[in-house]
Amino acid sequence: MDRIALRSADGTEIAAVRWTPAGEVRGDVLLVHGLAEHMGRYGHVAKALTDAGYRVLGVELRGHGHSGGKRGHVDNWERYVDDLRAAANAIGGPHAIVAHSMGGLVTLDHLRDGDAWAVFTSAPLLEAAVPAPAWKIGAAKVLTKLLPKLSMGNEIPTSWICTDPAVVAAYDADPLVYGTVTPRWYTEMLGAQGRVKGSAAAYDVPLFAAWGTGDKIVSGPAIDAFAGRWGGPKQTHAYDGLFHEILNEPVKDSILAEVVAFLDAHVPKA
Repeated sequence: MDRIALRSADGTEIAAVRWTPAGEVRGDVLLVHGLAEHMGRYGHVAKALTDAGYRVLGVELRGHGHSGGKRGHVDNWERYVDDLRAAANAIGGPHAIVAHSMGGLVTLDHLRDGDAWAVFTSAPLLEAAVPAPAWKIGAAKVLTKLLPKLSMGNEIPTSWICTDPAVVAAYDADPLVYGTVTPRWYTEMLGAQGRVKGSAAAYDVPLFAAWGTGDKIVSGPAIDAFAGRWGGPKQTHAYDGLFHEILNEPVKDSILAEVVAFLDAHVPKA
């Protein structure tokens, strides 16, 4: 594992981690985390990929992990896309993307005019499992102008992330994990969701969208509907009873095997 320092388009320092397989490299994979977490939680995902011969670059988006920027805040969603593109440029060639939750939304926004040879996304943040009431959305639209960087609790119980209590306990104890977002982050997220869902039919990259039916954070039906409108090859898997972080669930090894099989089916031939 090697740590890499990148610069985003606006000069923000972006941290990345590279994992290289012991043998021949079959292809490159860009790994993207979810909201309020970091690449340190993805070592087992990287191992599954490198064991299969894939070289992995994990990016920590601004405000996350060891990257610069305010926690839980973005001035413009395009800045996250810039961070992802800085990592893609560091790869310097064809690559797949494996992304979780908010990282899935950033990835899909990037792919409206970006590139990848395949995308696996775990519980992409296309809609909240329980839609926010109109008053809350209205308040956010006011605060995003008056107090755009105000840190507020994200109102997500950590017990919702995974059915495994050990994963939840480690998440709670992790000093690089946090539980806040800002009004600007929220309104920018809503804008990204609208753009991405409106572009579903225009995508042509092979997609594997996966989620847990017990997810109380992100809407599984919204993911399924989005995948149904996807313009390119696609497959979906709704894992019965699993929560939000399907790649951390007790059955994660079998899910990661599905991810590898998906990548194997689409990796460009040398």
